[in-house]
Amino acid sequence: MGQDTLYAKETRQFYKDCKIYGTVDFIFGHAKPVFQDCHIYARPETLITITAQNRASDSEINGFSFQGCHVEAAPGLTPPQSGNAAPGLTPPQRANLRVFLGRPWDRYSTVIFMQSIFNDIVDPQGWMEWPGVPVDHLHYAEYDNSGLGADTSKRVNWKGYHVVKKWMKVDWFTVAKFIDGNSWLPETSVPYRGGLRSVS
Repeated sequence: MGQDTLYAKETRQFYKDCKIYGTVDFIFGHAKPVFQDCHIYARPETLITITAQNRASDSEINGFSFQGCHVEAAPGLTPPQSGNAAPGLTPPQRANLRVFLGRPWDRYSTVIFMQSIFNDIVDPQGWMEWPGVPVDHLHYAEYDNSGLGADTSKRVNWKGYHVVKKWMKVDWFTVAKFIDGNSWLPETSVPYRGGLRSVS
């Protein structure tokens, strides 16, 4: 699995405890999904982009919401704690992974990562441009993330990118509100959190 692994095509969707592997734009589409407690694994590639969301107009209500997810190198690529690379993999291959959280497939592209853990493979810029697509109207946001790749001090300087500090500004992207999860998820018996983890 590499490019275009998961096509979130349309309507509201919910992913729980999933393992998603890929390289380029490997979570893409036009839907309104929430990914909760998922592991997002980057496979070796020159440049890796996790999301390509294509919200095309301001009137559309869609986007990708990631809550409590882990962004990391695919198993077998992460060197053991001893510092030695896994068998068959030289250290530069692991060190040279450059992972971007997303790039805009359309001008109103909307993606938020909240309360997630980023491995050090996440590029300091965080996000990548798509040639020809303006970045003023997109909505990319990060809230209360942790890990070596979560430092936002060197992130892109775009009008449409936001480092969110207050939980009220991301509450809309939770399961209960973004996909109205309380009205249909209980009957599936899939466990979920309707809101954020404890917030201050």
